[in-house]
Amino acid sequence: MLLACLAVLAGATVQAAAGFGLALIAGPALVAVLDPTEAVTTLMVLATTTTLLLLLVRRGPRPAVRWADVRVVALAAVPGILAGVAVLAVVSKSALQLAVGVGVLAAVALQVLRRPVPGRAPPSRWATLGVGLVAGLLTTTTSTNGPPLVLWLERRQVAPAEMRDTLAALFLALNLLGAAVLTATGRAGQALRPEVVLVLLAAAVVGHVVGRRLFHLLDVRRFRAVGLTLSALAGVASIGAALG
Repeated sequence: MLLACLAVLAGATVQAAAGFGLALIAGPALVAVLDPTEAVTTLMVLATTTTLLLLLVRRGPRPAVRWADVRVVALAAVPGILAGVAVLAVVSKSALQLAVGVGVLAAVALQVLRRPVPGRAPPSRWATLGVGLVAGLLTTTTSTNGPPLVLWLERRQVAPAEMRDTLAALFLALNLLGAAVLTATGRAGQALRPEVVLVLLAAAVVGHVVGRRLFHLLDVRRFRAVGLTLSALAGVASIGAALG
């Protein structure tokens, strides 16, 4: 449980500063120490809490959310969320750990190797629908739905503040949809353990507060590089746990 607390603390810190990172960093650790369904459901609770804190508890201007994009992605995610519940019911824990690790490492590699190209055309509507579908599938299988959303917004050359707020709104929408589906299938209530959720929530809130302070003190791109490094280590650990 100590590993899970430290991972949630680090993930919430990175997410509050850079807009993403909670699921990437905490997801592999939670899958390693909890039952797959419990890990996904618990991470949804943590992610929903931190995104609400980011969107509602703030000083200064209102959140800069691209609501039109949020609506399109959320609608496209619904079939993926439903498919993810079916996958979660039949896939073993080791296979899920391996998938999480490989997915995280692939996402980190894409982030590191990709170079911005000024003037490049934004993703098509079909690409946007595909991103929503994949993000929905990841929401109810591993909860690591951040990478496709981050890459998609970066391809659109969204400004940092707008990206952070839009990601928060997307995570909130996807987590609420995922929680609704898991609740309707009877999985959410069975999976959650209040004592585990409360401990991890405390770590998430502390990390969120620290990350907000760091957002104003540190260079965001440098801090994002730290988050990617931690994500890569978490991915390697997940693969090691699956193969061990």
